[in-house]
Amino acid sequence: MKYRIEHYGIMTPDAAGLAAWYQDVLGFEHLFVPPGVESPVFVRDEGGCIIEFFPMPEGFKNPEDQVRKAQHLCLAVDNFDEAVADLESRGVVFKEEGFSIFDDGKVRFFQDPEGNWIHLVYRVRTPWE
Repeated sequence: MKYRIEHYGIMTPDAAGLAAWYQDVLGFEHLFVPPGVESPVFVRDEGGCIIEFFPMPEGFKNPEDQVRKAQHLCLAVDNFDEAVADLESRGVVFKEEGFSIFDDGKVRFFQDPEGNWIHLVYRVRTPWE
């Protein structure tokens, strides 16, 4: 199974505003916003690195585990079910169920040995290409 970094996620109270700062100050390219919503907002740097700015939920209390999940590494895979099975065979324990995202995509979170969250994603098509 091959895993590739797709993006790095940053939770923020103002996804559009923070994305605009990265565009205006650092020159990042506005890449994508899912249809029908205001966020998440994806931007890309000159080297192709993608950052996702996504909204902080109302009432967010900042418990350590959720703060770490708010800043996450996203790995893209070509076969979601195969990737989940592969990771489980390597000792990864998924603490929550996966869920669907826009354009028939799938997502599931897990943690590395130090508790950092990793976001596994499958996309039928990459929306910003």
